[in-house]
Amino acid sequence: MEKLIDTHGQSFYYATLEGFVDNIGDKNKCAIILAHDDWSVFFDKASHLLGESINQVIVIGKNVNQLHAKTKDIRNVFIISAVSLKDATQIALNSSSFSKNVVYISSISSGQSISDLLSLIVE
Repeated sequence: MEKLIDTHGQSFYYATLEGFVDNIGDKNKCAIILAHDDWSVFFDKASHLLGESINQVIVIGKNVNQLHAKTKDIRNVFIISAVSLKDATQIALNSSSFSKNVVYISSISSGQSISDLLSLIVE
């Protein structure tokens, strides 16, 4: 997990799906941002963290109804959709009192993704 920036009481990170579970550690009150296509793999590997370390999931996609069905018995987690990475980042920034750590999780390790996210946070 790579730290990107600290801003307004929040820390932003980037992680691959594999690296996230191994490195979540003491990141309580954590929000995650991930693409809808990565949800199934994430849920298989990290569903035990929902409602514990993770209290907010921001999914980039049009509809999160299926995700709500999978998590209906998990308490203390807020799931919301965003239409773009920019919108997801804005939701995270506006939720600073709710989530102190924000992790952008991707199945693809890409310097471009990190650069895109960093520029959105700084805007």
